Amino acid sequence: MVNHGDIAYLCSAVFGSNHNFLTMTPPSPDLHTYFDDELGERLFWSADPIAYDHCEMLVVVPPKFLSDGFSIPKFFRGFFGKAPSYIGAAILHDWLYKKRPNKKITRKAADKLFLYWMKAYGVGSMRRRLIYWAVRTGARKSWCVKTPQFATDNHHD
Repeated sequence: MVNHGDIAYLCSAVFGSNHNFLTMTPPSPDLHTYFDDELGERLFWSADPIAYDHCEMLVVVPPKFLSDGFSIPKFFRGFFGKAPSYIGAAILHDWLYKKRPNKKITRKAADKLFLYWMKAYGVGSMRRRLIYWAVRTGARKSWCVKTPQFATDNHHD
């Protein structure tokens, strides 16, 4: 279950105030996969928009946005997995890092939203914190430097 105190803190950090809100059920999109030969890895996309409602912010990941899921070195994938049941948190995080749809969203706020949605998806505390700190440490170089890519008609399962 999501801790309302954590959400209130995040709302305050992102929006500058505390808001009443309803905790939303995390989205569970119908995902498709595509193996990108150039990158040498599987990418994920949804034919439908994916909406993440948090505080006073609605982030909608557009249809066909390509996400690499969890950007986890191959060595650690046995422990974390590249496409676990909480991949929706990673798709949102990828979108925020590549598009930054709201200028109030700093890198730290994007990472906190990632942490929040992992918790909403039911990721245990220790695993969630390990992933969060790995992202805080290793993803700095990826903030707002890549253009979002989208699936085309020839991308398939």
